[in-house]
Amino acid sequence: MSFTKISVNLSDEVLQALREMAQRDSITLTEALRRSISTQKFLEDEQRAGKWILIEDPETKEKQRVVFR
Repeated sequence: MSFTKISVNLSDEVLQALREMAQRDSITLTEALRRSISTQKFLEDEQRAGKWILIEDPETKEKQRVVFR
């Protein structure tokens, strides 16, 4: 696998979220960004394939549908 170095502009809020994700999982900012992009792509691909993405509260069993626009 080859890699390409890029430069991105992130708002302070997005950068802080990325830092929190990286720190929580003890990973680099680069890896946190890779995981975020992979997750977003997977969820969008599944939705485009006609599947629903649901979040379920384990206590109440209440479900919410997540929709990407």
